[in-house]
Amino acid sequence: MSTAVAAAQVYTPPPGDSQPSSNNSGGDTVIQRQPQEKNSKPVFGNELPFLDPSSELVSWNGHTWSATDNRLLAARFERYLNEPADDSDAALEYRETIEQILEYVSPHHPGGPDFSAAVRLLPRASGFPGDAKLCDSLSQAIYAAVLAKKDVNKTRTLNTAMEDEKQRLIDSSDWKARHEHDPSLNQTAPAGGGGGGGRGGGGNQPGNASRPAQNPGAGVQSLEYQDALRRIAEIEALKKTNTAKNEIQLVQAKIQYQALMIQFFVQRRFQHVMMAARFYHQIFTDGDNQLHIDKKSDVSKMISETFGTSPTVAALDSLASEAIRDIDKGVDAFKFLSERGELESAAKRLSEAYMVGEFMPSIQTLPREEKRRVLLYVRESYKLIAALDAKDYDAAAELVESLKETAGDFDATKAEAAIATYTRVSNMHIDSAKLAASTGDNEKAASEIQKAMEVWPQNPKLAEFDQLVNQSGALVQARNDFDRLLSENNYREILKRQYEIAPAIQGDSRREDAFKQIITNIYRIDGALAKASEFSKMGQDYAAWEQLAKLREEFPDDPKLGRELEQLAPDVADFTKALNEARSLEERRDRQIGSALSWYLKARSIYPASSMAQEGIDRLVTEVLPREQPEETRSPADDDGYYED
Repeated sequence: MSTAVAAAQVYTPPPGDSQPSSNNSGGDTVIQRQPQEKNSKPVFGNELPFLDPSSELVSWNGHTWSATDNRLLAARFERYLNEPADDSDAALEYRETIEQILEYVSPHHPGGPDFSAAVRLLPRASGFPGDAKLCDSLSQAIYAAVLAKKDVNKTRTLNTAMEDEKQRLIDSSDWKARHEHDPSLNQTAPAGGGGGGGRGGGGNQPGNASRPAQNPGAGVQSLEYQDALRRIAEIEALKKTNTAKNEIQLVQAKIQYQALMIQFFVQRRFQHVMMAARFYHQIFTDGDNQLHIDKKSDVSKMISETFGTSPTVAALDSLASEAIRDIDKGVDAFKFLSERGELESAAKRLSEAYMVGEFMPSIQTLPREEKRRVLLYVRESYKLIAALDAKDYDAAAELVESLKETAGDFDATKAEAAIATYTRVSNMHIDSAKLAASTGDNEKAASEIQKAMEVWPQNPKLAEFDQLVNQSGALVQARNDFDRLLSENNYREILKRQYEIAPAIQGDSRREDAFKQIITNIYRIDGALAKASEFSKMGQDYAAWEQLAKLREEFPDDPKLGRELEQLAPDVADFTKALNEARSLEERRDRQIGSALSWYLKARSIYPASSMAQEGIDRLVTEVLPREQPEETRSPADDDGYYED
């Protein structure tokens, strides 16, 4: 019995052939397989390339996080394990230059720190590709800080000159206030009274001290005296303004410089942190080493929790030095463990050291052959994890034995326990199925076989059970029922009876291919229906409809999928109308791109997360506004002579 089936249905028969029959014949069956989706996790949220199925934790500076099975970090670590040792002449010269800079700015340098000599070496260090121009960024920060200091010094010199001018005006005004009067009047006034009226007023009286007459135009009443007072007040205000400007400018210079230091620290460029900290002490000699950072930031919390005090430049320098020491110790431990054949612990120590100190010399100069031993062990460990996840316990057992031979410290306890447990459970279900089949209880036999397959899909004893079932009349009937249901396109019934049908078609490649395709696609449909149901419960009918609509294009004849779309249709009518109008205008012979785009935009306004609407918008926008290639830009050359005081 054969029935032609339209393309893009739950089951697609081989091209130019009919439905599977009882006779095996040539030809391939096209199966629509969909990749399995895995839950994505944040980069620093779960795991780095460690090698045990159990969770691994990495601790540093009082913080602990998981570091295994993260694709991005695993790929980065595996790339590092395949890289050769970075011991070229340029790399050696670069590291020597960094050490020489640190020596020049060290307080223990003979004759004291040599700031200028250290700065002159920064351009040489920035020329090494592995430096990533960080030394150039440091030199730019030093340049900006030095300019700020020079500007502050100039302002202080200006304030001194203004103070001298103020004192001169004060002295001149004081003298005029005490001595200047108009001699032509030849008048004096009592020291405690006014110029007229009262007893004894108007002339020199015995016993009264005299003083210069308060005459307009002379002394404290003169315009020159008033102008001097105004000028003195202006000078004092300018001095205060300059002083405040100096303080703000100095703080801003420190903040900009410290931001670069913190950036180096976050990037794990610990040698650059040490250089920047020691240059800082040479530039800013006022003794203020406090870091101007947000107290709620992670860097501030880390330093505060480590030292119990406010974060300072010296504390950041100390943390960088401690990190370098920890990295070097981790590399030493890796070498020791690798020589002893304890590759599991060696791989953990190396991955910890690499994650913290990827750019440190001790990490970069490790020989490739030493790292390759770890790489091979890590790969085998990944295979073991994959085999356990796929329930391939035969392959898992072989990998466990291989890892035990490769690494003397490999802990196989959990893996061996899992393999023994699941293989025994699967065998017990198969034995129960055989017993049920011998008594004619086909329902129980199918149930037990289903459990056995779920526990261990590749159990060799399943083939034995298949041979037993093939000899029974029930299997023949199940095979005939499968052919009938297939010809009737009754795929849902095949799914319902899958565990009864599966043993009946065992060994028939064409029937097996058709069966696998049907089951896989219906599981896809049911999974999408379950997700759509959850979306509907949350009030997201548009998301539910769009997910099912895309699947409907592949499986137009599935009744369950069609019913669900019909139920959703009234709730999403405005959205579907906008999409249909947009597609109609886009697919017309005289294409109305503007109108179609407006309808796509309307659909997206109804459901902002719509991928269908966004695809249509992107497609039409690309036609109307093709993208242009960005022009390359070039940064200006650096000035070589800006470090001179």
